[in-house]
Amino acid sequence: DITAILAKYIKRNIPGRPHLARALLHIGAVQILLMDIPDHAAVAETVNACGRGEAPYRGLMNAVLRKLVTEKKNSDSADSTKNAKDNGHGLNYDPLSNFPEWMALQWQENYGAEKAERIADMHCHKPPLDLCFKSAEAVTQFMDTLTQAETSDINSQQLSPTVLRLNDSVDVETLPGFDAGDWWVQDFAATLPGIWLDKLLADNQQTDTHILDLCAAPGGKTMQLASMGHQLTALDISASRLGRLRANLSRTKLQADIIQADIMADIPESSTPSLRGKTFDAVLLDAPCSATGTIRRHPDLPLHRREKDVLKLTEIQKDMLGRADQWVRVGGVLAYVTCSLDPREGEAQLNDFLEHHPNYEACAPTGLPEDLCGHLNQGNEFGYLRTTPADWHDKGGMDGFFAGVLRKIKA
Repeated sequence: DITAILAKYIKRNIPGRPHLARALLHIGAVQILLMDIPDHAAVAETVNACGRGEAPYRGLMNAVLRKLVTEKKNSDSADSTKNAKDNGHGLNYDPLSNFPEWMALQWQENYGAEKAERIADMHCHKPPLDLCFKSAEAVTQFMDTLTQAETSDINSQQLSPTVLRLNDSVDVETLPGFDAGDWWVQDFAATLPGIWLDKLLADNQQTDTHILDLCAAPGGKTMQLASMGHQLTALDISASRLGRLRANLSRTKLQADIIQADIMADIPESSTPSLRGKTFDAVLLDAPCSATGTIRRHPDLPLHRREKDVLKLTEIQKDMLGRADQWVRVGGVLAYVTCSLDPREGEAQLNDFLEHHPNYEACAPTGLPEDLCGHLNQGNEFGYLRTTPADWHDKGGMDGFFAGVLRKIKA
């Protein structure tokens, strides 16, 4: 949004290299609009920072920054900061301008102009920290410990019986229960597929359930489902990411069988445990995706993501779904999850799978907040789970997420 604001005052673009004039101008604008630095100091220090290469732009930078100061003061005096589009710095701007045009257009087309703008705005804010606990009792113990700590002033809110949101920046390793393994960091939206799957299996009165978690590392959903009492087999292609999963399981004292393999290749019979010919009560596929639902955690993502990437990923997801089918027993369920805001990677993907696999049927969302159970392109009578950063805006939002659960009704 800084680039968009400065574009109002600069008719000809300042080259990015070899000098640093453009970078210095952005730094000055940030100081004026977003930081507690006196305006005159921000202007003076920015201009004084110009070296020989930036010297031809000193006058332009001085004029632009002074104009920015004047407009900010005028906006403040008009109390325009109350406008929802001001984003706290007193100048109207379009949050969608921070994102590639193809991405912004996709959000507008799929969510409508107003919600697309809210999504973009939330992506520009630092996300809160969500902790997923092994039990509701562990949440109570955590809060009691915080209350007793004389130095603790952490602002928190409970989102579910086992998810606590911290609204302040904190070193997680210093929080109570970290060494004991009582909790792990997991965005609230990412916990919802596990809640849905657990409730679905419980409603079917299934016991001793065995779940295959595909693309499992670093293990948030593995730990969540293991803490619910399910047997887990966790598979991932990455040795380094599986190392993180093992470390997380060790800290939380939870169990899972781990396999390093590529599900798109023939998994060797020698794998321990072997998957050859084995089926499960549930298979969870957290597929590789464009991750556009997590931009506020990865603000550089829009800089290197291209629409052609989405098209390639949808083919990979389609193939992975086809491979996952072999491990779902008749009567079992297949859960498909992505952290993308693009329905081509979510709703459309499962609709296509159902069309080509009539031996599956969609399961209705269960055990979830009703206002989060929706879908863009229904394609079935039940619908899916769809969250966006704009949901629960008053509570700090959440990651963009898609989940659907299908039951295998015959071989």
